[in-house]
Amino acid sequence: MRRLVVDVGLAVLAAAAGAALGLERAGTWDGGPGVVAALVLLTAVLAVVSTVEQAVGRWRAGRRAAHRDVLDDLLHAVLWSVVDATGLDPRELAVAAYRLHRPAWPGRPARLLRLHRVRAGRRPAASGTVWAPGKGVIGRCVAEGEVVAVDVSAAESALGEVDAAGWRRLPAEARQGLTFEEHRRLRGKYGAVVAVPLVDDSGPVSAVVGCLALDGPAGSLPRLTDPVVLGVLEASGRALRRLELPAASAAARAAAQGAPDAGCLVLHAQLQRLDVPAERVRALTGEGVPGS
Repeated sequence: MRRLVVDVGLAVLAAAAGAALGLERAGTWDGGPGVVAALVLLTAVLAVVSTVEQAVGRWRAGRRAAHRDVLDDLLHAVLWSVVDATGLDPRELAVAAYRLHRPAWPGRPARLLRLHRVRAGRRPAASGTVWAPGKGVIGRCVAEGEVVAVDVSAAESALGEVDAAGWRRLPAEARQGLTFEEHRRLRGKYGAVVAVPLVDDSGPVSAVVGCLALDGPAGSLPRLTDPVVLGVLEASGRALRRLELPAASAAARAAAQGAPDAGCLVLHAQLQRLDVPAERVRALTGEGVPGS
C-alpha cells in the first residue's frame, strides 16, 4: 500500500509539473524564469527516478523468480523423497516452507509467511488462514521450536461436531490458537501434518525463523514420521536456512552447513535424479556431500 501511495504521488507530481510547463509555453501562465527552471529540473528528476525504479523492479522480479525456482526444486525433491520412503501417492502429499515475519511496527503480531508450496491436484488449496506462532500445527512448531506431528483427521473425529460456544469452552491445547471460524474453514482439509522448525543457530542465541511442513492423507502419520522422512525434512530445513540467511553472512552460512547426514545424502540423490543443475545442488546440500 505504501508503495502504491508513493507511485501515485510521483505520477501526480509529474503531471502537475508537465501541466504547468504546458501553460507557460502556451502563454497563459507566467511563473517567472526561476519557477520554470525548477519545473524543468523537477521533470528531469522524476523521469530519472521512474527509469531507475523500473530497472530496480525488473532486477528484483528476476531475483524473486530465481529464488522461487530454487525453492521449487528443493520442495519437489522433498516430496519425491517422501514418496520413495513411504510408498504414498504423490497426489496425496504437499510440502510448504514458511518464514517467520516480525513487523517493524510496534504492536503488530508476528506471522508466518509462506515462501513456497508444492502440491498435487488432490491436496487442498490454500486455506486463507493467517498463520502465526502458536496457531495450528505449523504455528505450534515455530512457537515450541520442536518437530510437531499431528494426526489432524483423528483429532477432528475425536472432537466431533462443536458450535461456537462449545469451541470457546475447549482447552487451549485442543483449539490450537484457532478461532471457531478458522476451525470451521479448516475442518476436513488436512489428514496428517508434520512440521520441522527452521532454526538459525549462527548467532550467540538460537532463534526459530520459520518451518517446513509436510501434509498427507488421513492415517498416514506413522509413515510421515518414518526416520528417513524426518531426516530429509531436517536436511531440507538446513538448506532453507542457508537460502534465507543474508548473502553477506558467510560465517552464518558455514555454521548452517554442518556435516552431511543420511537425510542430506537422500536429498542430494533426489535432487540429482530430478536433473537439478549441479551448482544448485551444491548450494542446497553443501560442498561436503560426495558427488557434489
